[in-house]
Amino acid sequence: MPKKIDPALRERAVGLVREHRSEYPSLTAASAAVARQVGVGNETVRRWVLQAGIDDGTP
Repeated sequence: MPKKIDPALRERAVGLVREHRSEYPSLTAASAAVARQVGVGNETVRRWVLQAGIDDGTP
């Protein structure tokens, strides 16, 4: 059973990736850096950012 992630943690991670995306060569690299900070998997953060973009219509 997947563990339940706090929505506030998810929002924070997405915000950090969006804020610092220009400092990294790719979305994957930015996601990995933020994932280490917040304590979740790299791919999890990357998928959160992609889904947030779909949900709010931003690239």
